[in-house]
Amino acid sequence: MAEELQSLLDRIQSEGVAKAEARAAEIVAEAEKKAAGIVAEAEKRAAGLRAAAEADAATLQSRAEQSLQQAARDVRLQVGSAIQETLERVLLKDVRAALADPAFLQRYVEMAAKSAGGAAELRVPEDQASALSEYARSRLADEVGKGLRIAPDSDVTAGVRVLLDGGRVEHDFTDEAVMEALSRVVRPSLAKLAFGK
Repeated sequence: MAEELQSLLDRIQSEGVAKAEARAAEIVAEAEKKAAGIVAEAEKRAAGLRAAAEADAATLQSRAEQSLQQAARDVRLQVGSAIQETLERVLLKDVRAALADPAFLQRYVEMAAKSAGGAAELRVPEDQASALSEYARSRLADEVGKGLRIAPDSDVTAGVRVLLDGGRVEHDFTDEAVMEALSRVVRPSLAKLAFGK
């Protein structure tokens, strides 16, 4: 009977160990399954975060490139504007100096009076009107007799504004008008030089 008892005990022990090992295997399998699920979920979240980060980086890069292009455009416009202002200031200074020269104005008054046949009104800077009127009376008596008139004009700082046909036709040879005409001619060449356009 002792043998039977021992056999029974061995069998119980062996069944208990087998059950314990099976249960342990189940626990390990469940833990591995949970761990695999956790890892898969973590990888999925990491991939989503990586994709979001890459999209944000692409958006930031695009915005940075657009900002850089806008800044470059702004700089080109500012440089162009500064060059234009400098050009106009230099042109105006030189044109004003040339048109304010009394000898030039006298020659111009003489030429304008003869080409208009005397029937013209010449608007000149206020500070030169009396000297040019005196010059016209002494040198261009025929034209003055035909209606040549020299009048001061506060809007003319240098040069001459010519009115013909009772003021219906006007030719502007003032410093501002000449400078604007020169600027229109020079501006495209300057833009090509500065910006290669």
